[in-house]
This record gives sequence, C-alpha cells and structure tokens, in this order.
Amino acid sequence: MKATTLSGHNNPIYTCITHPGLPLFYTAGNDKGVVEWDLEHKVHRRVFKNVQRTVYALEIIPALNLLYAGCNDGNLLAFDLESTETKALHHLGSAIFDLKYIPLKEELICATDKGDIFILSVTDNQIVHQFSSGAEKVRSVAIHEKLNLLATASNDQQVRLYNLDDFTLIQQFKANDYGVGSICFLPDGTQLITGGRDAHLNIYNVFDCSLINRFAAHLFAIYHIEFHPHLPFFATASRDKSVKIWRAEDASLYKMLSIDKAREGHILSVNDVAWSADGKHLISVGDDKMVKIWDFEAI
Repeated sequence: MKATTLSGHNNPIYTCITHPGLPLFYTAGNDKGVVEWDLEHKVHRRVFKNVQRTVYALEIIPALNLLYAGCNDGNLLAFDLESTETKALHHLGSAIFDLKYIPLKEELICATDKGDIFILSVTDNQIVHQFSSGAEKVRSVAIHEKLNLLATASNDQQVRLYNLDDFTLIQQFKANDYGVGSICFLPDGTQLITGGRDAHLNIYNVFDCSLINRFAAHLFAIYHIEFHPHLPFFATASRDKSVKIWRAEDASLYKMLSIDKAREGHILSVNDVAWSADGKHLISVGDDKMVKIWDFEAI
C-alpha cells in the first residue's frame, strides 16, 4: 500500500476522523488546535483554534454541521464546520478520551479519565445523563444501535455492556491485561473486539460474552481498532509503530504497514486510524507528528 505523508503538526497527534460525506478529515493532538485536511488533494485547509489543551478525541455530527473535540483538561468543544467558530463549551471535570454519536437518540457519549460517562443532547446542548463505568479511565466506547448496546473499555481491565435506552449495566467481564485500550463491534453485531496494553486482540460473542479468540496482534499496546466502512476488514494502531489490517472473517493478517514493511511507515507510536467514507483510504497519525494517507485496494 502506497502512503502519502503530510506534515504540519509540531507535536504528537492523538486522534483523527474522516468526514462522512465530504473528502475531508481532521487531526488533533498536542498542538492546541484541530487541523482540517483535503483528502482528495492531500493538503492542509484550515485550523480550528480556541483549543487550550491537548485533544484526545474527535466526533462529527453531519446533521448539525458540528465537530466536537474532547480535551485533556475536561473541556468538550463544539465547532461549526463551516465557519470554524466555537459554538458550545462544556467542562466535564476530567480528561475526555473518546466521543461517540448516537444518531437515533441525537446524543453524544463522552468517556472520561475518571470513568464517568456523560450523555450530551446535541439538539438541546445539555448534559442529560451521567454514570460511572468503573473508577478508572475509560479509553474507548462503542455503540451498536440495532442491538441497543453501549460497550466501554476501561483501564481496570473490564468491558461493560449497557442498554442504550437507560444505560443500565447488562454485563461486565475481564478482557485485556493491564487495561483495555480500544473496543469495537463487528458491523453485524455478532462479535465484539478489544485491544489492550497487553498487545492482544480479544474477540467475544456479543450475546453471551464468551471468548472466541485471543492472540498477540502487536508487540506493544493497541490504541485503536477501526472497521472498514463496507468491506470485511479492520485496522489496528499500536505503540509498536505499526498499523495492521485484518480480515474480519477469521482475524487473519491482511497487511502490515510499518517502517520495516513500507518505507512510508511511522517511526514512533501510532495513536489512531480512520477509514475514508468510501473505504479507499486509511489515515494514520502518531507521536512522530506525521499524518499518513494509505491507498487501500482490497484483493
């Protein structure tokens, strides 16, 4: 896979997200700003400012034309995607590690450093619910609207499943040693995949939480898991400087993107990955301050 490398960040990049309807993507980290990039021409476009601290998480709500940024000082910022102006600000008390939007409920889920989960109504711009998912940081959350499920991945090694209607706890089980770093549902909702600081991928049956498969997928911690928008593949980002693409049907390795396998690979930890809406590109960001755009052609 050929990669295009984009520079411009002066500090490590922790998060990236693609626009669901336009050839644009966004990156943020320790630069105190969110950068908008043109995916088609592979160039920088604009910077969203008024960010005072490090950004760990981004989410886009197309219907409202908003970009949300979660920061390590507990601030949740909402930017207008047209003007880049700050439209709203909430202070959640501790670092925000993940954001996920629930379209049917028009609510934004915010996961924090202290294990608190905040539910924001994006139409009313109000926090409508709050609960604790353990006492340690929740690094990742996943939703499956058809199953009406929310899953949280915690530093206390636990995965917790909640009902999306009232956020009551349905199931809890130990997953990755030393903490769960990322969590993701298979699109069909039959399985749940976790990655953790133990460098393993764990695959569970969603309905009874039984372990289907567990294997060492990387050399060091896994920071993110992201499914392809319409093909049976998923990508993982790791502290071992590599991005790996896996076949969803059997979790077998499809591609390894690293400095050893591709000259364009990252030279430091890879912190996040995101697929373009059409699935033709995979974007990766990391501690080396670089943005990589990988051309994806599935065989």
